[in-house]
Amino acid sequence: MIRAKTIMTENVVTVNEAASLKEAANLMLNKHVSTLMVAKDSKPIAILTENDIVRGFISKKAGKVKDVMSKNFLAINPETAYIFIIKKLKEEKIRLFPVIQNNKLVGIITETDIVDATRDFTRFHQIMQEVILTVFGLVTAFFLFFFSPLGQSLRSSLA
Repeated sequence: MIRAKTIMTENVVTVNEAASLKEAANLMLNKHVSTLMVAKDSKPIAILTENDIVRGFISKKAGKVKDVMSKNFLAINPETAYIFIIKKLKEEKIRLFPVIQNNKLVGIITETDIVDATRDFTRFHQIMQEVILTVFGLVTAFFLFFFSPLGQSLRSSLA
């Protein structure tokens, strides 16, 4: 069974809740990510998205990460089943899963990670189907030849 640890991204970009929104925005730009985990002592406490930053800049009341971060997220562990993650993505529209082990942030699974994993699993499945069909075709051809009149005459001439 496929587990979270096989599809998670290990190097999670984090930000402190006391950081300014400008610092967080610059961090997102420099690291090429659209979401940051807000962490305290290596433990995730919230999520900060691009939308949160935009909302903070528009409101002009919010200047710090703690003013706009979202504390609603679903943390999972490295052994969480892939099917559970897909179910939460579909049913609850959760697009980001921090991966926690021993109360520490060890990875993150984003919607992109899920799409990539699904594509990889589909590609593997297609390759396996092609291998099975090739083997079946070769075995079928062998038996058709072996039991054909030509195959029988070759066997009898060799004996």
